[in-house]
Amino acid sequence: MSKKTEQFNVTVKVGKKSYAPGEPVPVGTGGITSEEAENFRKNFGAFTAGPDATAAKPVPSVDLDKLREAIEKLSADNDRLSADNDRLTAERDSALGDRNTLLKQNEQLETDNATLAGEVTKLQAEIEKLTAPQ
Repeated sequence: MSKKTEQFNVTVKVGKKSYAPGEPVPVGTGGITSEEAENFRKNFGAFTAGPDATAAKPVPSVDLDKLREAIEKLSADNDRLSADNDRLTAERDSALGDRNTLLKQNEQLETDNATLAGEVTKLQAEIEKLTAPQ
């Protein structure tokens, strides 16, 4: 009885056994399911090694010094932005504290204003009594 096998571009682990890329992996009883096999093909592509395989595209050369400079610049920008963020957060927190203080002062002023308005009303009544013809 022959078992169905498939090859994949990735290492596949079935139970305690690992199958390297290109090694036949059993599908069905004692192996992976057809759905798992399809998932491997979907995520990693169909197995490409063999006589019809095309050579991998060459990796473009990279100027490491330019990359390092770019990373240093990004790191400096990140540090500057982090400092700005910290400063703005402190300013916001300070402004919130000032706002709360001003709200309390405003409430006190409204209370004082109401008290003074009552006193003004009393004084006006007194003035009217004193200036009323006798």
